[in-house]
Amino acid sequence: MKQAKGKQRKSAIRILEESIHLLRLSSASLLAVYYIGSMPFVLGLLYFWGDMSRSAFAREYCAVSALGLAILFIWMKCWHAVFVVKVREQILDAQAGSWSFERIVNLAATQAFIHSSSFLILPVALIMAIPFAWCFAFYQNVSAQAFFGEDDIKTLCKKSWRFANLWPKQNHILILVFLVFALIVFLNLATSIFILPHILKKFLGFETIFTLSGISFFNSTFLIATIGMTYLCIDPIVKTAYALRCFYGAALTTGEDIRIELNVSVHRHRICTRSGQPA
Repeated sequence: MKQAKGKQRKSAIRILEESIHLLRLSSASLLAVYYIGSMPFVLGLLYFWGDMSRSAFAREYCAVSALGLAILFIWMKCWHAVFVVKVREQILDAQAGSWSFERIVNLAATQAFIHSSSFLILPVALIMAIPFAWCFAFYQNVSAQAFFGEDDIKTLCKKSWRFANLWPKQNHILILVFLVFALIVFLNLATSIFILPHILKKFLGFETIFTLSGISFFNSTFLIATIGMTYLCIDPIVKTAYALRCFYGAALTTGEDIRIELNVSVHRHRICTRSGQPA
């Protein structure tokens, strides 16, 4: 493993390219799996934030609303794991096995238990700065390791932490690129949301609260909504990138990546042979 840490077989940019390429080649059903899980939570968070900040009776049902949001969070993390399983299936060109009731329960329990700690660990790691990249990779790997549905919590944590320690330079560059990309997407979305009401007013004559009072944009609900949309745009790429990291990390001992490359080469050779072109 020490040799593996120093042997960075793929650069961060290459991982990003492969992630985007995988998503582009995948069917719409793959992203549908992701958004089935993520959209309810993001919408629920937006509603919860707006309601709690404005309702005069928010204190009376705050606990129930928070419980509902927690359930939506678990729902999202389970579907994230399913999304990464589908990504791994596409990488390996193999099925991960049937989704038995026992496997679904194990998936929900492990994902809920481990990811619930992220609300405490990630902010602390971010304040401390240095361990954030490893902690962030760990939680991404927890979803990525759902491909092997039989793992218990202890085994899953060990595997996820082992892959989080692989190629720290690559991991830090990935996080930096995702941060810059997220900032660009956030600014683009915020600008679009700000301009759209004025375009509607100019061409269709529609008056909205945003055109009547420009200060309406400067509130926490607008900020949360824009962050939520940014998350929905960026996170599928993040999940795919860390699924690839786990795949290449495991391939250091299994050689699975070499087998896939050989299969691709053989497939290309057959196509070239049939078409009469040089291989």
